[in-house]
Amino acid sequence: MTAAARRREAGFTLIEMIVVTLLLAIAMLGLLAVFDASARINKNESDVADAQGAVRYGVYQMTRVIRMAGSGGLYVTQAVLNHADAGLDGVLPRSASYDNTGGVTVTGTDGFTYAVRPGTDMIEIRGVINSPLIGFDAQSGCNGCTGSQSLNALPIIGDPLIGQHVNNDNANRPQFAAIDAYTSAAATNPMMVIVADGNTDLHAGCSDPTPGGVTRYPQPAYNVGVITNPTTLGTSNTFGAVDFGGTLGPRFNAELPSGGSEPAIPIQKVRRAGVLDDIVFFIAPDPSPTAPADAANHPALWQGTRRGSAAFSVERLADDVEDMQIAYGVDGNDDGAVTRLSGCPLTANDPDPNFSNQDGCDEWVPNGPGEAPVNDVDFQSQNPFVAGHPGNAVARHCPRLHGVMISLLAKSRDQDPTYRGPYATGYKLMNSTATPVTGTFRRRVQTLKINLRNYAFQG
Repeated sequence: MTAAARRREAGFTLIEMIVVTLLLAIAMLGLLAVFDASARINKNESDVADAQGAVRYGVYQMTRVIRMAGSGGLYVTQAVLNHADAGLDGVLPRSASYDNTGGVTVTGTDGFTYAVRPGTDMIEIRGVINSPLIGFDAQSGCNGCTGSQSLNALPIIGDPLIGQHVNNDNANRPQFAAIDAYTSAAATNPMMVIVADGNTDLHAGCSDPTPGGVTRYPQPAYNVGVITNPTTLGTSNTFGAVDFGGTLGPRFNAELPSGGSEPAIPIQKVRRAGVLDDIVFFIAPDPSPTAPADAANHPALWQGTRRGSAAFSVERLADDVEDMQIAYGVDGNDDGAVTRLSGCPLTANDPDPNFSNQDGCDEWVPNGPGEAPVNDVDFQSQNPFVAGHPGNAVARHCPRLHGVMISLLAKSRDQDPTYRGPYATGYKLMNSTATPVTGTFRRRVQTLKINLRNYAFQG
């Protein structure tokens, strides 16, 4: 056998084995890098999907509440707040702006203080939201609804010959049981009741045709009182004792939460009544001792429901919500709609005929980086208001606030250092001044315009 033949049969040399092993290692490292990147992307996208799902739930909750703003008869200026109430604790400091907040806190009934994330927006909504409204007739109600009065309701009201309204049917419409269950903790966490007057149904100016030829819905007079015991509608047909005096109820009687209080007025005929909710939405890290050490990097969307004059029952709606911005649709020109203003031409980056992202080009405020926030007096016409609860008939008291636009920014829980896509290091909503969470995250935006159900125009 020749030397060449022996070499062919001798197999691989050591150098050849080292080269092959090195090439295989490089190939395996490449495959592992691909698998690792794929797993990381999959995890981050799953985190984003989870955040988006949570935000959708938060948006649903906010939509449900905002659409019910003012239910029961509140003035629009008391139903939608863009400043903290000047006379109540719970959101501090009092009168703090809800636009691009700074140093604002929410006091929880759980004993924790929630520090609202600086630069984010808040919104406060009031109305009969989480329980039914109850109708009344001449045989039910309260004796003037001032001071401390027992408020009694009947399962069926009205006249069989003219027409009746069913408040409660244990089998098919158990509304009394729903209210009794909702107020079960009122002894430890006082709740509020709103009573609408059936004799002063119309504000004359507000029912007059406007220059645009449309007619606004009227707003009745009302009183707000406090209950400190559960209702017993199911067993005794009563809300129990309602205190229309004190300090809490009269805060809601005044037309402007930035102003003072108004005492209850005599109401001889009650049109409707219900448990009044005062709900605030905000962004904050978890303040509890069980929160992770980096809780500040994982802010959440929270909902707080007022219980008494100084605290809110707070629940988490969505994790890893980095920012929330609010814009208000204010019909300043009384044309019956929230529209784009004339003099602002459509552009390729601003093509919507009803909405504009240019400062001062539509009636949504403040949805541009240079727009100043509106005041509560802008939500209603005829300013300054005529003194006296529930408003002198000379004043129009006409709602100009027609809708609310909310925009939420969600991020993945964990950052991805290799991600370089859009919004990786931050995203600016409307006129936000919030600082993005440090790091490289995947982010998603949810924006929704919500019409106010109780403040609309009728033709």
